[in-house]
Amino acid sequence: MTDIHLSDEDRAFIEGQLQMGAYRTADDVIRAGLQVLREEDEELRRLIKVGEDDIKAGRYVTFEKAGDLKKHILALARERQDARSAPEHEPSRTERPGGRL
Repeated sequence: MTDIHLSDEDRAFIEGQLQMGAYRTADDVIRAGLQVLREEDEELRRLIKVGEDDIKAGRYVTFEKAGDLKKHILALARERQDARSAPEHEPSRTERPGGRL
């Protein structure tokens, strides 16, 4: 097994978790942190797969200029904000099945 070297800041964090009673042992703190890391890694891999599938299916947009990308992102943000503020709404073009981004 690899030796684990912790910074003073990491040791203080672990100690704080133990003092608060959040965990029984330092091993429990480390185990919980590794579980979060595993979950984030799995989610990232899932999102990469979704992106690859979208590209294969033609669900993507290309931009000629960075400014066009910025405009697109801002339009999507406005659309989502409008959808959240509406009591009931039609699915946006990004929410519709087969919608093209």
